[in-house]
Amino acid sequence: MSEKRHQISPVELVRWAEPLVFDEGEAEGFSEEVIASYEAAAGIRLPAALREYYLACGKASLNYALHEMFIPDKKAKLFKSRLTFSYDHIDEDLESFSKPGEEDYEELAKLRALPRERWGEVTGNYLLFWCENQGCWYAGIKAEDLTQPNPVVYYNDQDDVYSWAPFSDSVQSFLLSTILENLEEEIQADEIDDPAEIQNILAQGGVDFHRLCEPYPFPGGRFCHTCLDVDTNTLYVYGEQAKNRPAYLKIIQAE
Repeated sequence: MSEKRHQISPVELVRWAEPLVFDEGEAEGFSEEVIASYEAAAGIRLPAALREYYLACGKASLNYALHEMFIPDKKAKLFKSRLTFSYDHIDEDLESFSKPGEEDYEELAKLRALPRERWGEVTGNYLLFWCENQGCWYAGIKAEDLTQPNPVVYYNDQDDVYSWAPFSDSVQSFLLSTILENLEEEIQADEIDDPAEIQNILAQGGVDFHRLCEPYPFPGGRFCHTCLDVDTNTLYVYGEQAKNRPAYLKIIQAE
């Protein structure tokens, strides 16, 4: 019987897929020196889940295949696909619109009248660490949540940096779902939503449906239960039924 791993972590997913998809060897991460230098320059410490991901596979091509991960700069330089806080973008907006006028966002006009330490009365400050492939949204972590090991991830739901809404219940659930999207950009997945066919395919692959449905050890992973068959290089991704969407099974097979 082939070896199967259930509920694989984002790091396990990248380490499996990277050499198969890109033929560039094992996934590589940033060094402890780079991460620590960034943290010292930025005056923060990254949440454990995100820090571990950067160290394990932060340089993997899969992180940039569709939606793009932002990288830590040793000197905490801003913008250009580097980790940057949303308040730094606001600073840039204030400089771009140096005089109040019709071009100001409503929120920007309010912020202009406040010292930076009071901006929290208008909008939160988020560490931006991932970006949608067309720049439609950023994924960010609240500055005050950075001390949590696996915090909630938010996104700017109005296509600006002032309005934010919850995106994923944890960093790990965000990483898992986003890396799966990036992987599907490289390998076309077969998707089935007929319940009987799902059970038939799982039975043929020797996948235990009950084990496949076990919860992840982190919040927010219920829409992408996984089973990796390492012998056939087949990844089964099961999504539970949700509002306006049936349960589905995706099959991703790497050559």
